[in-house]
Amino acid sequence: MPLARLADIGNAVALRADGTAMMLSVAAAALIAFNLVIFMVFTHPANAATENWTVQPENWESLRVQWEYSHAVNAVVTLLAFCCATLASLR
Repeated sequence: MPLARLADIGNAVALRADGTAMMLSVAAAALIAFNLVIFMVFTHPANAATENWTVQPENWESLRVQWEYSHAVNAVVTLLAFCCATLASLR
């Protein structure tokens, strides 16, 4: 994901002459950054609390729900980033 963000930033620089394409690339980079924030705030704490799902704490069910929703939201965010990057590159 960090490399995807760098690629989107590089794409924005390369496409700076086309305002729409540049903004789509910037949006893709922002969405990838948002993906990383979601991971660090929701997914990683659940992984840490369960020691990567090898330990079952008392609140494991709520952690599982948090983990599942964070992955679902990240899938949507990543798809949107991919769409933005693709549209920028096709312009």
